[in-house]
Amino acid sequence: MHIVEKQGTVPIPRPPAKPFVGNLFDVDGEKPILGMMELARKYGPIFQLEVPGRSPVIVSGFELVDELSDEKRFDKKLSAPLRNVREFGGDGLFTAMTQEPNWQKAHNILLPNFSQRAMQGYFPMMLDIAEQLMEKWERLNADDDIDVPGDMTRLTLDTIGLCGFDYRFNSFYREDMHPFVDAMVRSLTEAMVRLRRLPLQDKLMVREHQQFQRDIDFMNAMVDKLIRERKERGPLENGKKDLLSYMLEGVDKQTGERLDDINIRYQIITFLIAGHETTSGLLSFALYFLLKHPDVLAKAYEEVDRVLGPDPTVLPTFAQINQLHYVSQILKEALRLWPTAPAFFVYPYEDTIIGGKYFLPKEKEITILIPMLHRDKSVWGEDAESFNPEHFSREAEQKRPANAYKPFGNGQRACIGRQFAMQEATLVMGMLLQRFELIDHLNYQLRIKQILTLKPEGFRMKVRKRTTHAVQSPVVQIEQPRIEARPKTIKQHNTPLLVLYGSNLGTAEDIAEHIAEDGTAYGFRTSVAGLDEYAGKLPREGAVVVVTASYNGTPPDNAVEFCRWLDEYAHDGELDGVRYTVFGCGNREWAATFQAIPRKLDDALERYGAKRLYQRGEGDASDDFDGQFQQWYQGLWKALGETFSLEMDEQSRSAQEPLFEVEVLSDVQAPNPFVASFGALPMRVLANRELHTKDGPTPSERSTRHIELALPEQVSYRAGDHLGIIARNHDAQIRRVAAHFQLDPEAKIRLRKTDTRKTHIPVDEPIRVYDLLADYVELQDVATRSQLKRLVEYTECPPEKMQLVALSGDDETSAALYRSEVLLKRKSLIDVLETYPACTLPFSIYLEMLAPIRPRYYSISSSPLQDPSRCTITVGVVQGEAKSGSGEYLGVCSNYLKRMQEGDTVYAFVRDSKSAFRLPESPETPLIMVGPGTGLAPFRGFLQERAALQDEGKNVGPSLLFFGCRHAQQDFIYEDELREFERRGLTSLSVAFSREYPDKKVYVQDKLKERKQEVWDLLQQGAVVYVCGDANKMAPDVRRTFIALYQEKMGVSAQAAELWMQQLTEQKRYLVDVWGS
Repeated sequence: MHIVEKQGTVPIPRPPAKPFVGNLFDVDGEKPILGMMELARKYGPIFQLEVPGRSPVIVSGFELVDELSDEKRFDKKLSAPLRNVREFGGDGLFTAMTQEPNWQKAHNILLPNFSQRAMQGYFPMMLDIAEQLMEKWERLNADDDIDVPGDMTRLTLDTIGLCGFDYRFNSFYREDMHPFVDAMVRSLTEAMVRLRRLPLQDKLMVREHQQFQRDIDFMNAMVDKLIRERKERGPLENGKKDLLSYMLEGVDKQTGERLDDINIRYQIITFLIAGHETTSGLLSFALYFLLKHPDVLAKAYEEVDRVLGPDPTVLPTFAQINQLHYVSQILKEALRLWPTAPAFFVYPYEDTIIGGKYFLPKEKEITILIPMLHRDKSVWGEDAESFNPEHFSREAEQKRPANAYKPFGNGQRACIGRQFAMQEATLVMGMLLQRFELIDHLNYQLRIKQILTLKPEGFRMKVRKRTTHAVQSPVVQIEQPRIEARPKTIKQHNTPLLVLYGSNLGTAEDIAEHIAEDGTAYGFRTSVAGLDEYAGKLPREGAVVVVTASYNGTPPDNAVEFCRWLDEYAHDGELDGVRYTVFGCGNREWAATFQAIPRKLDDALERYGAKRLYQRGEGDASDDFDGQFQQWYQGLWKALGETFSLEMDEQSRSAQEPLFEVEVLSDVQAPNPFVASFGALPMRVLANRELHTKDGPTPSERSTRHIELALPEQVSYRAGDHLGIIARNHDAQIRRVAAHFQLDPEAKIRLRKTDTRKTHIPVDEPIRVYDLLADYVELQDVATRSQLKRLVEYTECPPEKMQLVALSGDDETSAALYRSEVLLKRKSLIDVLETYPACTLPFSIYLEMLAPIRPRYYSISSSPLQDPSRCTITVGVVQGEAKSGSGEYLGVCSNYLKRMQEGDTVYAFVRDSKSAFRLPESPETPLIMVGPGTGLAPFRGFLQERAALQDEGKNVGPSLLFFGCRHAQQDFIYEDELREFERRGLTSLSVAFSREYPDKKVYVQDKLKERKQEVWDLLQQGAVVYVCGDANKMAPDVRRTFIALYQEKMGVSAQAAELWMQQLTEQKRYLVDVWGS
């Protein structure tokens, strides 16, 4: 049924329809794209077809396509052919709907793997396969001709197989195509042929349906085997990563989820099809056009000789390929005339009108006919039907409007691998032209073959080795850009430097991190964040450096809100006082949107009052990106120095430090799977020493460790932050559990899920029992009543079953019994299982019941002002008789850390506590610090920071430190340091010894009372109170002491004193950092 017009609109043109079949036979079933092109020439830039079951609108005019490219109004539509392909493509990137969770998840995980940086990583593998093609053609006899689409298919299939999945199809070593190609071609053909069948006719095609399913089963089996073998084999050698690595290991930052194996299968099939079928067609069309245009071929030869040189034994470099500009123009022009994916499909979110007169109802299927869009004379000129690479000269591209060139689709649903495809095609075309003359021995006339994609049908040619070249050596010398020496760290001046990034592919984020690291070395106080985090709150202190890319002319995902704020909320003068500069990342291959967002941000920031402190820089990924960045970067620090009247100490830049630092590594334990989810990084242990006295007349039976860690370059912290440690369970606990379930700890097992519930346990991959119990689960958590109920189900022995029932019931008696026998005795599941040996709980259920292993957090006990490259933590080792009666209890993380030797590696991350438990902005503000035992940790950092400020000549305020331990000769940790702080006037120390005298226990609250007048005087001067340590008894006792002090000094009621304490807390002048004992 054709579209019903609304008032003020006009009918969409449509060819006459026949009864029952509509326009089904107006378009050639084997080559429907050619038929639709003829209809577009006849009916104009928009027309509608009637076919059984649907009535698509076909659009090809630029002005209408420009509207349809607005992603706020239109989204990708799964057309009938794509719905057929979905039977084997599933919810892979190409055939998923935008709203499906797996599309966004996979898009987020995979997008960085098509960045400029990733392309450099793929280049050697592309070169590997390209050399195989060159070798085959070099060995041909003089009378041998070449099946061009066939060889291009072999090339591109092998390239995506190796780059994507470390799999060699070895197509050049076969007479026939790989069976995957045969299955794929039949499946794509069936997906298209079904469109021409009437519903009844299609139901009768039983044999075709059976073959279709066999082909799908074959592709699924091959890909599933590829996934399975990778899991069994483990990571690639030398830390190499490919697409499959990222699909198996990648975590979506938005959801924290991974891709499941079924979706990975669909993604691999998608890449294998889309990653080779379209690029092989592009190369075939390009070679055809070169044969038919000798003037273009001659110019291409000249460029290849100039850039690559005449010697084919000297392989091209990544930088050289990016200099083949005219070859790139040839490829783009071939894609213009014959885009190998010739259509894409959209639908409107709501009823809408396009072109000011054509009504489109909500969810209407619209086909964008790309070959005719690319022949629109209003954009491409009178020679729109002719092959002319000058359509893609830099000048022509800059003049061309956005949305006129769409060979890769539109917006966020555009082809994710377009940069991969263009790099591969440019490399191969350059190598072919360097080596061969192309011979059109059959005077081939172009015939189009359409499956889902387009390619020349029956295209054959000959080649012979080139004997003459335009030049005898490459004229274009490609040099790797000189990497500036990383400045040595100089004296901190602490000028704020905020580096913001907008990045989907990771390039802009990498540059931002690089700038921030250099900024720290130059003495700036640096921070790095996504642009969205600072929408509406750009700082006026210091400088702001913005590094951002465009994504199809739109903001990257982490810059959307920032751009919306500039568009909708920012106003004149709002950014007065902000000083900024911008560096833009882009690719001139997409000239219409090149640098769109960087330029927009640069202009908007200035328009709303910010001052540009340094010119905007532009990097072009299709050219010498690194060189362009370095050229801009050289002047950045000089501009910052002039702006803030700083001496940037350029000598420190010229004194280049060694490029490599060699470190001999011990046998480092591989990180557990929670490392990535917390952003933990490897940190080397620089020191691990005991703080308690272990000799003399009163040796300590307990242990507190001082642990010093080297921080990775990108990690920074502030005094008061916490350090999260990813630990492993203790060897004894692991072997205890394994023994109970009669498992060999060294045995490998594989777990398979039986339903769709999420799990933190690795499934469908081999893993040692030992590693599973060490890295994935909490073995010592107290057993819960619900867990005990599960144990009842697996206990047949009546006496033991009755006891478990009594512990797990819902009545008050059971609750009291559980509390006394399990909770207070801290009995774990393994404790209970050993107590009730008749329980036959399976190991699989046991694993399901355990919580994922958690990071443990420790207050950092140092200040970055003393040394930003390292930090310390102060760890009380938890060790003693188990309350459960099951031998010795060892705290998981503290004992893990205790075992670490100097040079070992732990995985850790800095966590901002998100509290006000930090030093006041003014170093002159008085402090009152209360911290017994390891509660001293943050105060050691505070005092180190004030000592560093004092060394800089700044005045620091007075402080009182109340520390508690058992005995002066046992556990007075950091005594010498604390005495030195006291000697320098940074603090006045009071130490409470709770075990020094048999008849008298003294605690920190007692020392507070002893010095109550000094405490009161500092409070009157605006002191901030910090309490760190045990939450169960110490912290409440200290709080009551302060309330009593106020009550005594002010002569008020307990209620009034309580109100004062609440006000002090609200004013951030009474701060606590406590934990349960």
